[in-house]
Amino acid sequence: MSRHSTIHIFTKPGCPYCERAKAVLTEAGLSYIQHDVSANQRNAYASIYASGVATVPQIFLGDYHVNGAEDLEALHQTGRLLKLARAEASSDLQLNKISDIELAHGAENILLREHIPAKDGSHDDDPEAWPALHFYKQLFGFWPKCFEYLYPWPEAYKLFMYCQNIPVVTMAREILGETMMYICGFAASNAHGCNYCQAHAAAGDEKSVGVVKQLEEARNGNFDGLIGPFEVALADLAAAATTNQVTSELLARIYKLAPQSRGPSQDAFKNVMAAGLMASSLGFLNVLNDLTGVEIEGDLMQRGKEAGIEACRHGASESNPSNLDYDIPENGPSVEQLFAKYDDEVGYLNAYAQREFGVIPAWFRVFPAAIRKRHAYLYSEVVGERTHTLFSAELKHLMLRVSAIARGHDDLAAEEAFMAHHTSQYSAAALERIHHCFAVATGRVEKKALFSQREQAALQLAWLSAQQPLTTPRQFVQPVIDIFEPLELVHLIAVCSVGSMVQRFCAVTKPAIAPKVVSFMQKNAIESQTLSIRYPIPASNLVNVA
Repeated sequence: MSRHSTIHIFTKPGCPYCERAKAVLTEAGLSYIQHDVSANQRNAYASIYASGVATVPQIFLGDYHVNGAEDLEALHQTGRLLKLARAEASSDLQLNKISDIELAHGAENILLREHIPAKDGSHDDDPEAWPALHFYKQLFGFWPKCFEYLYPWPEAYKLFMYCQNIPVVTMAREILGETMMYICGFAASNAHGCNYCQAHAAAGDEKSVGVVKQLEEARNGNFDGLIGPFEVALADLAAAATTNQVTSELLARIYKLAPQSRGPSQDAFKNVMAAGLMASSLGFLNVLNDLTGVEIEGDLMQRGKEAGIEACRHGASESNPSNLDYDIPENGPSVEQLFAKYDDEVGYLNAYAQREFGVIPAWFRVFPAAIRKRHAYLYSEVVGERTHTLFSAELKHLMLRVSAIARGHDDLAAEEAFMAHHTSQYSAAALERIHHCFAVATGRVEKKALFSQREQAALQLAWLSAQQPLTTPRQFVQPVIDIFEPLELVHLIAVCSVGSMVQRFCAVTKPAIAPKVVSFMQKNAIESQTLSIRYPIPASNLVNVA
């Protein structure tokens, strides 16, 4: 008879995912100990302390963490669940050895904004920053507080503005229209669990107020407003991009309903791309805002409450800032001139990408041609090594590989492995680091000879940044607070944000990776299935007892 680990599952009443997880364990013939997080505070703290994740269910095979019902189902369907349970037969979570005080301390939500001095960029004397200030004065009437924690890295701030956010919002407004632009932003942020961005999308200005109620009514079959079946499908796409669950059925539904579009365009492809790009930009902002825990502007939060949005861990200020209540200079470069500047920095894209990464990243090839070069420049400047960066390109690609693995992006994780190797100058140690980075990020193994303490902390932050909803429990963020200087934290957060941005675009477009990357993975025996990387079977610990 096989011996199995002691299985712990953290649940709450009325949770359908919890019921799904318990059904899987029952079907697999695995008994478990259930901990109701709503029954007492100790259970609630213990779940977060042990997993780093705020949602339930959280499952532990012994002390081996399985994150959620969907992963548990996948493990069962692929035959890995029983193998893992047997492999962990001698382990246990041993929460009884941890005091209530320790659990509460480790599960405490630590806002990184309290460790990064806010820097106001609303009166920037750099002429290149003025078009961005004009953009936000028109969009919200103020410079958003979230950028106080990106602005300390001015290059990353400007790159996100001019290479991603402004062109994407402009394109989305033209294709989707105002209503659907906000709807897609809200749907993506809602799927992520970012209250800050939900408030901005649902109540940022007079045009966005009420969009959440319109979407809710449309989901209930009331299509009298600006949102019809096609628009609901696009909202579903933005949400699915966030969770990496874009299916061929959903895309087929969008293409079928495109003639019913109530927006400016009935072109299905353009609408899909615009919704994907909105989800992508919100991917950057969701991670930036949730890692920092930025405070929501007060007046905006009051409007957001009408749509059922709460401030939660972000909190809210008393009112909106008045930081743009002045005449912003007009004599700087235009947005178009800045677009051209960044395009010119790239030149011939294929040569640029080959030089920077050793390959043309798959998603570059399908990014809209009008902004493709700027996106490539943003990615390479933030993830590469420059005079304005603080970490090696190899480490940043490994962070993005960890994040992609955590979100189940098989191909993207492979591309990041290739680029990490390329930027490391093809060292033998780099291959080992690629093999072990996720295990180190999740604490399954320590590879002190391969990764410094600083690198291990950075990888763990990358893993945390991929959780949805994203919270920052002390147990998981204290190492980065202790090890890194505030400006270093800004750089790490920006890298994690770029990872989310790229993942969401890839979830929609599903670009095929280059044969060069496939060959690299096969030649070096690097696992390409992220489920297997997330949940490796420790063969040396397999126990079978007759």
